[in-house]
Amino acid sequence: MSRELLTRAVEAIRTAREATTDSTTGDSLAELAAHLQSHADREATPALGTLDRVQTKLRVIESETSDPAVSEPLAAAREHILSFLETLEDRGMKQH
Repeated sequence: MSRELLTRAVEAIRTAREATTDSTTGDSLAELAAHLQSHADREATPALGTLDRVQTKLRVIESETSDPAVSEPLAAAREHILSFLETLEDRGMKQH
């Protein structure tokens, strides 16, 4: 599993944060970047639910902005997270 994808996602979120002019959005992005960075840095496999919640929150923020300087890095961050999830081994979870 490549944690590099999570690191790229964090960098993309930080890029979006720098581009936003909305302080509330900026604060949310800073919090999401820090949360994701903590999962990228830890030795254990990142919590799948947490990664899903982060990418979902990014999707919401992305849909609420009309500024491509914010939405494009967020789309890239979500893609990095989803690509990371695809690298994980199946841990016996089945969809019903």
